[in-house]
Amino acid sequence: MIQLIVTVTTLPGRVSDYIAAFARIAPQVLLEEGCIEYEMYRDSDDPRFDNKVRPDTVIICEKWESIELLQSHSRNSQPLMEFRQAIKEIKLSSTYILLSPLVRDGQ
Repeated sequence: MIQLIVTVTTLPGRVSDYIAAFARIAPQVLLEEGCIEYEMYRDSDDPRFDNKVRPDTVIICEKWESIELLQSHSRNSQPLMEFRQAIKEIKLSSTYILLSPLVRDGQ
C-alpha cells in the first residue's frame, strides 16, 4: 500500500470551485482498481491546536494498493483527466508527497 498527499493552492477565492470539481470525480475514482481512499481536507481552525489556516489550500489524501495502480490512475483515469481540465485555470501550485508504510497491522 502507498499513500499520496497532494497539497494544492488555488487562486484566491477559488477553493470552493476546486472542491466542487473534486467532489464530482471522487466517487468514480474510488471505484477504480486499487483505490482505497480518495479524500480532500482543509486546514483545521480548531483553537486547541496552533494550526496555520490557509484559506486557498486543500490537501488530497489518496491510498492505493500499489504504486503501479496509482500510476495507472494518473495516466489513464478519465475522471482524473476531466478534473485536470476543470481546474487548470483555478490551481496555482501543488506539491506531492508519496509515502509507504513502515509498520503494518501492528507489526
